[in-house]
Amino acid sequence: MRVLLVAFCCVVFFVPQYALAQVSVATTTLNISVCGNSVTDSNEECDFPGQTGVYSQTIDGKQCTAACVYGPYCGDGILQASFTEECDDGNNDSGDFCSALCKIEPAGSGGGGSSGGGSGGSGGSDVDLGDTLVAINGFAYPSQTVNVLLDGRSVGTVRSDNDGGFEITVESSPGTATLGLWSTDVFGTQSITFNNTFDVTQGAITNVNGVVLPPTIRVSDQTVDPGDIVTFSGQATPGATLRLYIDDNTSPTTATVGADGRWSIDIDTGTLQIAEHIFRAKAVTGSGSLTTESGFSTSLQLFVGVDGQVTRPSDLNRDGFVNLIDFSILIFWWQTDGGESDPPADINQNGRVSLEDFSILLFNWTG
Repeated sequence: MRVLLVAFCCVVFFVPQYALAQVSVATTTLNISVCGNSVTDSNEECDFPGQTGVYSQTIDGKQCTAACVYGPYCGDGILQASFTEECDDGNNDSGDFCSALCKIEPAGSGGGGSSGGGSGGSGGSDVDLGDTLVAINGFAYPSQTVNVLLDGRSVGTVRSDNDGGFEITVESSPGTATLGLWSTDVFGTQSITFNNTFDVTQGAITNVNGVVLPPTIRVSDQTVDPGDIVTFSGQATPGATLRLYIDDNTSPTTATVGADGRWSIDIDTGTLQIAEHIFRAKAVTGSGSLTTESGFSTSLQLFVGVDGQVTRPSDLNRDGFVNLIDFSILIFWWQTDGGESDPPADINQNGRVSLEDFSILLFNWTG
């Protein structure tokens, strides 16, 4: 039960009897807000004891929570994807591209209208569907600029706070969209582009929550003699556990990311074979069922006791350029699922070759 008491301190003073007629009497109003008394008081959206705030398919059926605010419902203008909503335009009307039950209405079904037969009319709905927006929140590196791409096009930037958190809302077109996020850390090292593909609902806010930007990674020297100590470092979400992977080893070396987002790990190359090795990192936040893992960082090559040419992540044929040859390799492996191992053209190393890899390749294009 929540009780809100508002009180004022009064000053008592005396005036002569003859002046009472000229004294205005001040009044004080005391408002008491009690959640659970079946009365919608100030600072409450609702007050219906016994309701649990469960999801409702209609505005009229929306339920009140124990905190005296309404729970999710079809018609609240927020896309409730976890309740199978395909759209939410803030009403329970059909014929406006979003049905009364928050399902997308295809063009020609009444939502978009037809041409009107022989009448010559253009048809269509005059209902204002509202803005089509994508709201993104997540974590990057403290006090750094996060760049936002939609379908490979820059749509805005936002600066993260001291804890690395950021929020930004951008306009979008309805339909399938590919989101890209990248940043540069305090060392000037650019992150890999975080990519995600999803459906954007017309006239609604599509929320993308829990984004964790992959760590940045750099190395003190990429060509070393066996036994040399090399330092890998970069930035990640403050307080996260940084996991540094060597080649296909499933037992990473770990370090705790500092409050400033910086991490550093020393590697004794005397424990490595004389060969080219691939290093990459990811950040893990939380614990137990609340654990969240970022994607992998950019892959770095380390040449131990051998000479080699350092290449870009998108340089699939390792000739020092990202061009049509690499594009051809990517197309050859397109939509390939690597199973237990990544396909050769899986640039972001998520186990498949798809639009995300294509976006990264275009971003690193040299021609």
